[in-house]
Amino acid sequence: MNVAALTFRVQRSAAHPLFPAAAIAGLGIALLAGAYAFEYLGGIRPCPLCLEQRLPWFVLIVIGGGILGARAAKAPDWVVLGLYGLAAIVALWGTYLAGFHAGVEYKWWPGPQDCSGDAIHLPSGGGLLDDISSSEIVFCDVVAWSFLGVSLAGFNFVFSLLAVALAGWGAWKETR
Repeated sequence: MNVAALTFRVQRSAAHPLFPAAAIAGLGIALLAGAYAFEYLGGIRPCPLCLEQRLPWFVLIVIGGGILGARAAKAPDWVVLGLYGLAAIVALWGTYLAGFHAGVEYKWWPGPQDCSGDAIHLPSGGGLLDDISSSEIVFCDVVAWSFLGVSLAGFNFVFSLLAVALAGWGAWKETR
């Protein structure tokens, strides 16, 4: 297949009315698959902020599927428009979480005391405290992996912005 034919297929696919919803759900599936691959295959343990950033993607998968289902069931346009609005709000929540975490990693602002830098001090003691003290703590202010200076939280920020744009595009297409 030549480049012109591939470009035409991509443009035709993007013009499809269900593309934004499918892209939102697909992006969520791909990002969660990537997060779990980094964790279980790459051995990069997530910090508490990393785990929190996964929540919006689970919700976006459900909303994207809901939009596809609503379109298949021929639901009123206001239902689909409302789901796109909800997707935009959830994606903005994800953008905030990722931006906050990236800022903590880049030391732009302090992170939560329970997972940042020198703020964690476990008392020495016996029994349960020994088990807790010997376990590995994953710090929120340490970049576990980066590519070209962008951390995983930074990439999540960019992809969350993309999800906001897709939700806005889908809503715009509904009003046309």
